[in-house]
Amino acid sequence: MKFASKVSLRMRITFLAGAILIFCSVILTITSSYNAHSQFSRLTYAGPISPKVITMDKNSLIDVGSTPNVTLTSYAVTAAKKKFDTTSMIILAIISVLGMGMVYFVAGRSLRPIHELSKTISIITEDNLQQRIPDEKRNDEVGVLGNSFNNMLDRLEKSFLRQKQFSANAAHELKTPLATIHAGIQVLHLEESPSLSEYEETIETTERNVRRLMAVVDDLMSLYDEREEFDTTAINLQDMFESICSELRSFLDEKHIEIELYCGLGTVQGNQVLLYRVFFNLLENAAKYNKVGGKIRIETKVENEVGQIIISDSGNGIPSDELQQIFEPFYRVNKSRSRKTGGVGLGLSIVKTIIEKHGWKISVDSVLGKYSVFTIRFAA
Repeated sequence: MKFASKVSLRMRITFLAGAILIFCSVILTITSSYNAHSQFSRLTYAGPISPKVITMDKNSLIDVGSTPNVTLTSYAVTAAKKKFDTTSMIILAIISVLGMGMVYFVAGRSLRPIHELSKTISIITEDNLQQRIPDEKRNDEVGVLGNSFNNMLDRLEKSFLRQKQFSANAAHELKTPLATIHAGIQVLHLEESPSLSEYEETIETTERNVRRLMAVVDDLMSLYDEREEFDTTAINLQDMFESICSELRSFLDEKHIEIELYCGLGTVQGNQVLLYRVFFNLLENAAKYNKVGGKIRIETKVENEVGQIIISDSGNGIPSDELQQIFEPFYRVNKSRSRKTGGVGLGLSIVKTIIEKHGWKISVDSVLGKYSVFTIRFAA
């Protein structure tokens, strides 16, 4: 096996095909030789042959006479056998060599696209992920391999872009409060004798921005927490949603938002703290980005043995081309609006992470300016 791994694929194909060719040729040669020997043996056992020969005479048209006996001796038969075997072995060697040569040539031509594919792949790095394998409209295995590699590059490029965007957004979110804190401290340094009120204002600003930094860090830790195991219990959905609505009551009353709650599904199995955060984030977003006098509808039900928790609102909606991006970290549909409401774009990312840790699925449907519907599905 170690030797085979060091030999090129072309040579391995040649050796394998050559071995099969030689095996078949040897079998054919042995069979032919055996058949020929059988025929020679029959001639030997038959004894002398005295054929009749037709001769012409002056007085008759045809005169049948006898010629001297022509005897096939055992010596002649043995010599014929030996010559036949020698000729067969020479032909076998020639055919085997020519066959392996043809296999080597054909294998080289067949594997040429793979060598070209390998060269193209070897020059692709993280700096030029936009490069692709040329599409030659091949329908064979090489064409399938090239298409699969291009699809992989598409996914890698998108992943690298999301990673770069995440790093830039995270740096921006952390830089803003740090810059504010630094500016407040510099103001105190510039003052020769800062007043007590200036100290208090700087401390208040610093404390507010430190809380913001801590919130971002906590969200990031929650988002990338690798622990898969957590305690689960039976959660009463009616009680959970009523508790969340009570916590958001002042904000809901301020915007005159009406909430409708229909719990056809009473309980679910999950982590109380994590799921409370999920539904609090979804309802808080539904209230923040809703219209004055709008509605929020919460419905839990079971259809075809699939549990569903549906949260819909009559708010601003989400553009259709951004629906698949709203669960990405730091992504905001409306950046200025999100900053005004204090969001940094991690809420829905955390929601999706918690939902997937439970083995559930979340989807969103929305029409810009009309509504948004978040649906969570799980095995009932």
